[in-house]
Amino acid sequence: MTLGTRAVLHTARKWKKTLLLFCLLLFITTLVLSGLAIADAQEEQAEELRGVTGASFTVERNLSTGGWTSGTHGSYSTQEFISEEMLQEIASVDGIAGYDASIVSMPTLFREAKGTQSTSCPVHSFCSWNSEQQGKEKLITNGKVHDFYTYGSINTEYNDLFVSGRFELVEGSHITEDMANGLIINRERAEINGLKIGDTLEGMIEPYSDDPLINMEIVGFFDIVADKNDEANMLDDSTMWDYTDYAFCSINAMKAMAVNYEDGNKTREADFYVSDAAQLENVIAEVQNISSINWDNFIITANDEVYQNISSALSDTNTLVTTLIVIVTVVSMVLITLILSMSIRSRKRETGILLAVGIAKPAVILQYALETMPIAIVAFPLAYLSSKQVAGALGTLFGKTAANVIVTPQHFMMVAVVGAALLLASVMVSCIPAIRLKPKQILSQME
Repeated sequence: MTLGTRAVLHTARKWKKTLLLFCLLLFITTLVLSGLAIADAQEEQAEELRGVTGASFTVERNLSTGGWTSGTHGSYSTQEFISEEMLQEIASVDGIAGYDASIVSMPTLFREAKGTQSTSCPVHSFCSWNSEQQGKEKLITNGKVHDFYTYGSINTEYNDLFVSGRFELVEGSHITEDMANGLIINRERAEINGLKIGDTLEGMIEPYSDDPLINMEIVGFFDIVADKNDEANMLDDSTMWDYTDYAFCSINAMKAMAVNYEDGNKTREADFYVSDAAQLENVIAEVQNISSINWDNFIITANDEVYQNISSALSDTNTLVTTLIVIVTVVSMVLITLILSMSIRSRKRETGILLAVGIAKPAVILQYALETMPIAIVAFPLAYLSSKQVAGALGTLFGKTAANVIVTPQHFMMVAVVGAALLLASVMVSCIPAIRLKPKQILSQME
C-alpha cells in the first residue's frame, strides 16, 4: 500500500480529527487574510495622507540675532528680510509644491466711502471732510468695520493657517499671486458687518496719519477649525489677537498700505508646502543646506501637526492589526501542533510497525504530512472566498470603509505558502516524540 493510499484512508477514517483541523485552518486563514487586507488599507490611507494633510514649513526672520533701530514710526528690527531671490531658491528645492510669502500688519478696514476723498483721508475710519481746513476734527466714524491682524499674501492656499487646517476657506476663492487687491476675512466677522463676497473695503495701517487708504475686494470667507492655544510673547504680537480678527489680503495691497514704514512693506515670513508629508524633514534639511542663505538670520519651523497626529493613529492601528495577526497565527499553530501530537502519539504502534518493515523515517513523516496537506488544500481557497466577505466587516471595527478593505490574490498566495510551511513544521514537531525512537522501543512501549 502506497503512502498516498494510507494517507487518504486514515484521513477518511479519522473524519472528526480531519473536520477539526479543517475548521481550525479555515478560521485561521480567514482571519489572517482579513488582517492583511486591513493592514494594506491602512498603508494606502497613510500614502494618501502623505499628500493631502498639508505639511509645510515656515521660514521667518530671527529677530533675536538682529539689531534694533528707531524710525518715524518707532523702533523696528534691522534683521535681514526674506528676499525674492531667497524665495525662489527655496521654492526650487525638490519636494516643494508651492509657497506663500507674507507681510504682516494690523490695518483697520472700512466700508468704502462714496463721494469722499478717501484716498487721502488720514483717519481711523471712514470719513468725509466738511472742508480741507477742518481736517481731522470732522470725521464720520460709522464706516469702521474692524481692526485686523492681516497677512499680505502671495497665495493664501499655502499659508500655514490654511495648510495646517486651523482655518478653512468656506466661501469664495483663495488669494493668488495675480490678484492685486483681494481680501479674505472671517465669515463670522463678515456676518456681523453684513458683508458678502464682492464687497469692497478700504484699509489703512495707522489711524490719524497720512497713510493711504487702499481699496480691496472681498474674495473669500474662512471659518476657524482649530482652537488657538498659543500663549502671547513679546516677539509675537499675533498671539494677542483672536482668530476671528485675522484677515488676508493681496501682498501688493499690503505693500501699498505700508508704503510709509521702513520695514512694513518687506517680506517677514514665508510658508512652503511639501508634496509628501513624510519627506518634510528631508526637504527642510536640504533647504538648510542652501549656502547663499545666512541661516543665523532666519528660523525654520515644521508645520506637520495634522499629519503627525493622524499618522500616529494609523501607525498604532497598524501595529495592533499586525500584533493580532501574529497572536492568532502563533496560538493557532500551537493548537494544530497539539492536535497532531495527540494523533501521532495515539498511533505509536502503527509508526513502530512501519519502521519495523523497513519504511524510512522520512517516508513516515511524509505520510503524516500527506494526511494533513489535503485539508489545507481545501481550507485555504475556501478561506480566501470567506475572507472577502469577512474582511470588510472587520475593517469597519478599525475605522475603515468596507469597500476599501480588499483581499487580493497576492494576500492568498502569501498566506498559502507561509501557511503550508508552518503546517509542515507542525507535522515535523509532532512527529519528534515517536520518530526519535527505534522500532523495537516503540513496540515495547505498546506491550
